[in-house]
Amino acid sequence: MRFEGIEEVWMKLVDVDLKIAAWDRDYVELNPRSEKGIKVRVKDGRLSVDYKALWKLGKTIKRDRGLEPLELRVPFGVPVSVGIKRGEVTAEGVRFESLSVGECKTSLKGCIIGDLISAVSTLSGSVVVKEKASVMAIAGRVTLKVEELDGDIKAVSNMGILKLAIPIDSDASIKVEDNGGVVKLEGINPKDPILGDGRNTVTLRAEIGGILELSILEGDEDDI
Repeated sequence: MRFEGIEEVWMKLVDVDLKIAAWDRDYVELNPRSEKGIKVRVKDGRLSVDYKALWKLGKTIKRDRGLEPLELRVPFGVPVSVGIKRGEVTAEGVRFESLSVGECKTSLKGCIIGDLISAVSTLSGSVVVKEKASVMAIAGRVTLKVEELDGDIKAVSNMGILKLAIPIDSDASIKVEDNGGVVKLEGINPKDPILGDGRNTVTLRAEIGGILELSILEGDEDDI
């Protein structure tokens, strides 16, 4: 499926294996394995996709026991919002206005993030922060390497484990909000938690039962 003139993409998915990447073409391409069960709508430059994997047994419709593959290609910079339950997400170079995953395995590479929520899921990869971003781990595990920090970011761990690494040359002020959880700073002086000119604020909050670790990324480190 090819769509032109798209200014934003919105997706609501259940039981889907989503592979999404940005490219240098000026149109959106959507490739489901089957068009059954998929609802697509275009209005005022917005592409909306509602996709729930289904299978039939006689006249009864039941949820598929597997994951339905779905591929999406979007022009660089087009904002994408995704809500997905029980699936997998692999994304590269995508600008996420919002990404909400539940019971998922998610891998990000060089994605610009806005609001990111991971619930009962595993999420990892590299991201870019522009202007403003938020990351929340709810009863799951999130491990993110920030390649570029050019805005404020708020990280919250709620009954989950959240590991965040920022570049050593960041201009950041670290702010820790005490809310009953565990916050660890590695390579950062808690008495002077400022990097560079400190113009970007990194806010850390761990709820009761949550663990949040912030570390400094030196050079081309891959592990955090």
